[in-house]
Amino acid sequence: MIRLANENDVDVIYNLNTELFKVMSEIEETIYNPYGMPKEVILSVINSEKTDYILYIEDEKVIGYVLVEKASTPSDRIHSFKENKYALIDEIVILPEYRMKGYGKILMGEATKWAKSKKLTSIELHVLSRNYNAIAFYENEGFEEYQKRMRKEV
Repeated sequence: MIRLANENDVDVIYNLNTELFKVMSEIEETIYNPYGMPKEVILSVINSEKTDYILYIEDEKVIGYVLVEKASTPSDRIHSFKENKYALIDEIVILPEYRMKGYGKILMGEATKWAKSKKLTSIELHVLSRNYNAIAFYENEGFEEYQKRMRKEV
């Protein structure tokens, strides 16, 4: 079953979010801690009109989610940018024991439906360059690299 999160889902989202940040901290330990976002932040995201957690539930257990956000280029303030209203996938996470079984594909399909329902033109996301499994998954879902973000330690 698929549904949008509500205020009763904060704890389960926090637990899944912690799973996500464990993986991210293993890949990029200088940036990420292995624990989830504060519950107050999760609650504010649930209550925002710009964002939704789309939950995948099986046997009454939330096994994953995708967090989607309405975004746009600042064309109204900066005329150098063309207007672009798009969906941003902030997070996608599946419990470890459910990975590689097609649940991520289902959630990405739901994110696409969400974006279409909001009349958005595309979906974007950010991924760590060393998160090879995620990159392969996104490429299989039709995402293409169009920009790179780079960093230098000082």
